[in-house]
Amino acid sequence: MKKHSLSAEIIIFFVIFFLFIVSSFVSLYYSWQFGVNNKIFTEWAFPWQQMILSAFCLVTLLIFYEKSKKRTLVLFPVIMSFGLLFCTSLLCKALSVLLETSGQNEILTVQKPESLLQWIFCIFTFLFAAFNEEVIYRFYLADKMYQLLSLKIRWKILRVICEIVTLLFFAFAHLYLGWISVLNAALAHIILRLCFLKNEKLWPCVASHFIYNIVSLILL
Repeated sequence: MKKHSLSAEIIIFFVIFFLFIVSSFVSLYYSWQFGVNNKIFTEWAFPWQQMILSAFCLVTLLIFYEKSKKRTLVLFPVIMSFGLLFCTSLLCKALSVLLETSGQNEILTVQKPESLLQWIFCIFTFLFAAFNEEVIYRFYLADKMYQLLSLKIRWKILRVICEIVTLLFFAFAHLYLGWISVLNAALAHIILRLCFLKNEKLWPCVASHFIYNIVSLILL
């Protein structure tokens, strides 16, 4: 990541933390309190909120992202990551059947798009969501958290702690889908984070994440 003044780094970190992390858990709490979970994925409209967040994520990339000089095969990271994501999803689905639970929250209703326009809105929704989550959880949060904390804390295990905290944030942000989805999200985070660290490029993570979401919806 590019380096900037410490004060700017701290301000941007807390803005991102509250905008993406805190807000997701506030939304989760609001859903539980007022029972609006059943309204999720029942209507496909243009994702204005996700688009605005994507614009913020794009600015974050412009500020912090350094283009990698590492050469990798163009499609292999995408195919590999998608395959692992899909296998992990099947494993979690099998576990949910074995435990006689639903892979989704019982009060959650998922409705596939019914028209071409709804499918377009669905694609934009998944594309923006995949982009946002990859920028925040795979690219930014763990590394920046470690960078800021390491200025004051010299623990050798600090890197691992930052990685685990980021994993937990991402996994439990999917709690509205049920506990099996929390496990699935945790495993998906590990796969996509390793993909980013190995290839030093973010777009394979975004592509595989987006394709996985679309395929998962089609196969529901």
